[in-house]
Amino acid sequence: MPVLALNSLPASLFSTLPAAIGITDILGLLLYIGGLSFEVTADRQKNKWVQEKKSKKHNEEFLTRGLWSKSRHPNYFGEVTLWTGIATLAGGVLVSNAGQVGMGLAASGLLGKAAAVGMAGVSPAFVSFLLFKVSGIPLSEGKYDKRYGERKDYQEWKKNTPMFFPKL
Repeated sequence: MPVLALNSLPASLFSTLPAAIGITDILGLLLYIGGLSFEVTADRQKNKWVQEKKSKKHNEEFLTRGLWSKSRHPNYFGEVTLWTGIATLAGGVLVSNAGQVGMGLAASGLLGKAAAVGMAGVSPAFVSFLLFKVSGIPLSEGKYDKRYGERKDYQEWKKNTPMFFPKL
């Protein structure tokens, strides 16, 4: 949604944006790069772990090292974070005067800015909803609980490892 909203603005309006980089640009870019890096690293760690298991380099039943020792779902954390970065970048433009004019919300004042923030926030909110309530976390947790739920080492890892937000 934030990308769609930005792409719907007339190109001529972008020339009216300030040339300076704003706080939402910096924060959005940092969130995007951090989230993408986190997700890619988690996926690579899991892939390496699977390959090592297939070649019998270890006999671990579930992954508990690397980012997977900091969060039970670091890849999903990265996914939500990168979408939050995109929304933050887009939100900065959508709440600007140029964005408000382009969306026809300039006369709406604070309500127009709130609508812009809402449009930008739809994507990370939807991705979070899907991962927390529909697929992703519920399916993964259910599968592992069924398979390893009786094991003490699994119970200990699950108790000591946050489900989503990584521990420092």
